[in-house]
Amino acid sequence: MECIALYDSGNYAYRICRIFERKGLVFEVIATPCLISHMGCGYCLKFPCEYLDTVLAESLACGCPVREAYKVVDRNNKREYIKIGR
Repeated sequence: MECIALYDSGNYAYRICRIFERKGLVFEVIATPCLISHMGCGYCLKFPCEYLDTVLAESLACGCPVREAYKVVDRNNKREYIKIGR
């Protein structure tokens, strides 16, 4: 299962992605889905859900805190985004 992390800036998503690449973890920066985009177009980090705690901690430590996180679930050939409460 995959998760996505939304940031206040697309630059934050790219910054965190580069930090994880240096650690040998390849995540993906994608356009924020319209269904959950609160600030217009933007970018978010897509990663396996088992790295959620790592992404949250590393983002906070780098000064780029995660604004919201969602699990991506495929149901009936549609994608649903379930907000992860923290």
